[in-house]
Amino acid sequence: MYRWIALSLSFFISLFSYAREDKPNVILFLVDDLGYTDLSLTGSTFYETPNLDMLAKQGAFFDNAYAANPVCSPTRASVLTGKYPSRIGLTNHSGSSGARGPKYLLEPPAVKGNMPAKDLTVAEAFKKHGYNTAHIGKWHLQAHHQKGTEHYPENHGFDLNVAGHKMGQPGSFLFPYKSKQHPSTNVPGLADGKPGDYLTDVLTDHAIEFIENQKNSPFFLNFWFYTVHTPLGAKPEKLKKYQQKAKSMGLDRNAPPGMPVHQSFADSRQDNPTYAAMLESLDENIGRVLATLDRLNLRDNTIILFFSDNGGLSTGSSQGSVTSILPNKAGKAWVYEGGIRVPLIMDYPGLVKSGRTISEPVISNDFYPTLLDLAGLPLEPKQHVDGVSLKPLLNKEKQNLGREALYFHYPHYHHINSMGPSGAIRMGDYKLVIKYEDSSTELYNLANDRAEKINLAPKRIGLVKQMKKKFDQWIATSGSLMPTLNRHYEGVANQATFYTPAKDKRGLHAESKTSDKNLPRVFIIGDSISVGYTQDVIHSLQNRAFVTRAKANCGDTNRGLDALDTWLGDTKWDLIHFNWGLHDLCYRNPEIKSVGNRDKVNGKQSVPPSLYEKNLEELVLRLKKTGAKLIWASTTKVPEGEPGRIAGNEIKYNQIAEKIMRVHGVQINDLHKLSSSLKPSFFRKPGDVHYTSQGSSVLGNQVAKTIAKALGI
Repeated sequence: MYRWIALSLSFFISLFSYAREDKPNVILFLVDDLGYTDLSLTGSTFYETPNLDMLAKQGAFFDNAYAANPVCSPTRASVLTGKYPSRIGLTNHSGSSGARGPKYLLEPPAVKGNMPAKDLTVAEAFKKHGYNTAHIGKWHLQAHHQKGTEHYPENHGFDLNVAGHKMGQPGSFLFPYKSKQHPSTNVPGLADGKPGDYLTDVLTDHAIEFIENQKNSPFFLNFWFYTVHTPLGAKPEKLKKYQQKAKSMGLDRNAPPGMPVHQSFADSRQDNPTYAAMLESLDENIGRVLATLDRLNLRDNTIILFFSDNGGLSTGSSQGSVTSILPNKAGKAWVYEGGIRVPLIMDYPGLVKSGRTISEPVISNDFYPTLLDLAGLPLEPKQHVDGVSLKPLLNKEKQNLGREALYFHYPHYHHINSMGPSGAIRMGDYKLVIKYEDSSTELYNLANDRAEKINLAPKRIGLVKQMKKKFDQWIATSGSLMPTLNRHYEGVANQATFYTPAKDKRGLHAESKTSDKNLPRVFIIGDSISVGYTQDVIHSLQNRAFVTRAKANCGDTNRGLDALDTWLGDTKWDLIHFNWGLHDLCYRNPEIKSVGNRDKVNGKQSVPPSLYEKNLEELVLRLKKTGAKLIWASTTKVPEGEPGRIAGNEIKYNQIAEKIMRVHGVQINDLHKLSSSLKPSFFRKPGDVHYTSQGSSVLGNQVAKTIAKALGI
């Protein structure tokens, strides 16, 4: 009798154990704004993350893992849907298109603040198979302007929602987690606390309670921390610890200069005690969850995924931000590595080979199929169309996924990003960055240039074209929306950008209106002076030639080398009229807030004569390969009193250019001689290199006559 009871008990225990093994638990940790190098395992000597270091040693660390977007909400949607955020129209946070208005060249696309109701989230997929589901922490997947809770976690597959609502930051990290200035950020559902309670601790208390309540049934826990997002807030005792540590390491002294990125600065040192204390609390609470799993004998049957929604907050318009994630370039809100490359740790004892570093590029879209696959559940291929399972990498079945490319699309302006709307594609070791305002491109080999310092675009023209074509095809097939020309544009929002007067802006996108495909095709390359006269050239050559231009102020020769092939495109041009010079000889000082940071007293020359000669020689060689007739326009007059340019320097630069043109047999259109003969009234104002409409017309007429003569029309 007793033996039969013992055997029966043994049978039911075995049956229960089999069921647990068949349906492992899942914990998906997501941290807010955590940078790649914000962990001690990725190189930090100031921050301390021993529990995460140990988790990586026990599981697998991915050192080429990417967030699908450089800001939070889109990446969160990619995790839950298995799709690129742009496929569902969610390319920015909060349901907002971001900065817009007459100071911005492009009009960003509309943004959906919510995931489509028709999408089956990963939580709903697990729920289909008997899992109990919970979301704890930040949600930020309902538009800020939308009232109610229609798109809260409980309506996307979660049985339990603790503290998740539409806002993306907490009112405070200390009880009662509220803000008088921004009451909409008050964290809901945590009113039963007491003074001194810390948000990261309290959320973990709820996570542990959920695990304990579900220990006898499979669960999916979506634990998304509010930390380390601003407003920064730390526990007093931990803050004191890191203030002392900063002092002992000499980090309390003046920080070193920030690293310039376009017209922004990236922090160059990790030295913020509050941020360090927040990271320690994060790590400590990860440890509490892992200890709970061990105590309940659930660790060996639990899949753990740790990730960040985007790169660290490390850039701004002035020096000094929150953290440094060097050598990764830039940070949150940028498509450089600092904004999208983040730490990923996965662990599932018995399946994941411990202590491994996996270098295959992966992305947050992959988590949906990966978690289902690891759990032994059916995949949802019609849902997670942009993700692939990482299981073959984790169990060493494969060394790579055979995927052709990863894509990144951020068609918005952001106050900590001076690059503007942009995108990127990674194919193998190569990454192409595309700036949407002027279509300029940058190419990097990440295998030996993770910091994205060496732009290979001028030397790898074929690869740039291949990757750009692939990116454009993806934009089209995924239904991703691109920004459009802002018809109300009045001038640059960022004055350090190559400046074009508001009155001339229409010239940026002007081209001949004709259906005659037999007309000779003329292409204009140049700075704001050429933008000003482009419409006059078009008018003068109407019905005799098709005239268009690079859709940008072409800036200096460095910009030309980066963007030339993008500007030229695949069109067979009959004649190219081109110039660089005014921006090359300009002196700039980032500390000066005038238009273009011009400062000929304390600034540095943008492109010194020796480099100008080298750059211009390469540009002419590349232009000759087009087979088009070439006409060089000499650089126009620099008047006395120009704040960033020395009058007469343009003559030196024109002499360099003339020598190059003579060697290569390129015709010269002497606009310098013409501009020097103009009355002061033809210039916009004293000390200004730009012209009135009348002055631009005079220049345009000479350009048109020179082109017509060269074409014999």
